[in-house]
Amino acid sequence: MSTVNVNPDVFKAYEVRGLYPSEITEDLFRALGRAFVAYLGPGRYAVTRDMRVSSPSLSEAFIEGGREQGGTIVDYGLTGTDMMYFAVAADGLDGGAQITASHNPKQYNGCKLVRREAFPLSGESGIKEMKEMLLGGTLPLPASTRGGYEKRDIMDRYVDHVMGFIDRDVIKPFNVVLDAGSGVAGLVAPRLFDQLPCRTTRLCFEVDGTFPNHEANPLIE
Repeated sequence: MSTVNVNPDVFKAYEVRGLYPSEITEDLFRALGRAFVAYLGPGRYAVTRDMRVSSPSLSEAFIEGGREQGGTIVDYGLTGTDMMYFAVAADGLDGGAQITASHNPKQYNGCKLVRREAFPLSGESGIKEMKEMLLGGTLPLPASTRGGYEKRDIMDRYVDHVMGFIDRDVIKPFNVVLDAGSGVAGLVAPRLFDQLPCRTTRLCFEVDGTFPNHEANPLIE
């Protein structure tokens, strides 16, 4: 039986999201990690996170829950959501979870979840069943054998993959202003744009989950 407090409103159409720590907690994410593996079955799963202040502890809790349920976790650490999708597909994993609240303000956090080949779980398939497990207290007992754990880096392979879409010979020199929004893009964008014939003006490239310059969504400024 699940005894964790769960606000049903955190289960959205394509993610779990809410205010931290009033709605999104480490206890919830530990249970969510268990429900994720219980739904998809014992396999190998990517777990990644963004730079929000609460993301490291939420990621640790999700990983702990997934391993309790018998899942083997491949921890890629601090990455963007698109990098999690790539990791799941490139490494042939059974699914993945990105701890993030995307463009929402800093007081939020959440989780995006995918199955094999990075197909998203949703409120109609996947998130729905996980929600029912947690709200109904029907989460299966932990596995008899704890799942494994390994750390892996995806950045170099991801950059090579993205650059593989680009014909650098046809790109003329240009100027571009980049705003990384204090997010993980501040780590990735230089690796890409430094290979292109462009001059960049870079704003908010220091990764900082307190968002000292503006909210994660610049369109609201």
